[in-house]
Amino acid sequence: MTLQRPPARGPEFEAMMAQIDFKLSNEGVDIPTRPMLAVREVSMTYNLNMPLGGDLARLPPELRENAALSEAINQWYRDNYGDRLKEDPCPGRMVILLDGDLYVLRVPRIFGSVNFVLTRQWLPNPGIGRGPATCNITQLVEGMTAAKAGRLSDVALDAIGAAFEVSVPAAFTLESTDHGLMFIARGDVEAAINGLMARGGRYGESKWSSLQAAEKVLKAAIDRAGAKFGFTHGLAGLCETLADTGLVFDADNQVAAIQCKPGIRYGEEPCTRDEALAAHHASLELVNILREAGARFELGIGGLEQTS
Repeated sequence: MTLQRPPARGPEFEAMMAQIDFKLSNEGVDIPTRPMLAVREVSMTYNLNMPLGGDLARLPPELRENAALSEAINQWYRDNYGDRLKEDPCPGRMVILLDGDLYVLRVPRIFGSVNFVLTRQWLPNPGIGRGPATCNITQLVEGMTAAKAGRLSDVALDAIGAAFEVSVPAAFTLESTDHGLMFIARGDVEAAINGLMARGGRYGESKWSSLQAAEKVLKAAIDRAGAKFGFTHGLAGLCETLADTGLVFDADNQVAAIQCKPGIRYGEEPCTRDEALAAHHASLELVNILREAGARFELGIGGLEQTS
């Protein structure tokens, strides 16, 4: 049976989009995420391969033929929601050092089956359709260009892959675990990122934010285990309290990288870029260590497949 083509304009298109948007709203989907899911909805309903954006000339033929429909869907959302679409829908971010410069790796919002690859080769934007999409992790780096990607050193390429393996499960765990402290910790992680990426660097403030994130993650794990925690910024003591609940884990290196005093925010304790970056990474590693050890956190995603 051949499916009818979806409407691309006119009253029928408006009715289709209103129905899809109503469905996504009822499912609690954030407005910035809806255009992508609406494209997916049409793709699945009509068995089409559809692009998510990008340069039309670089798209493969099977995506190019439905580019106009994909753009019409995105334009419908721009017309109806305007600036509300500009909110960042990604689950999280992580700062990485690539050949001497700091960059931010965005954690992708994952829908369906995705094959993640790590390569210097610039790939067309993935589409939605039959079979898994392919996403180049290198292109998840904010501000990355095809020319820069082609010049990345082996060390930088490995750094992107390592950051992806840490940031994806950590970001989805922070987002999916229904605990107030985990929600606040997400904001602390963002504050650490902003401090690192600020012009001139606010490294002391960044490291303190990483401490705040780690502190809240540990306290959330303790609370989820049914134990009590005191008012403290000492991560080692919080780790001991959590260990007393029966959780077996080793986060000594992460604690050492993160721990600092409140005065670090005001220059009373020195902090270099590398120290702030190490603390930022350690705070996300801590999330994964605790979850893998059995802390009552929710991962929120299935398994990820990555190839070189």
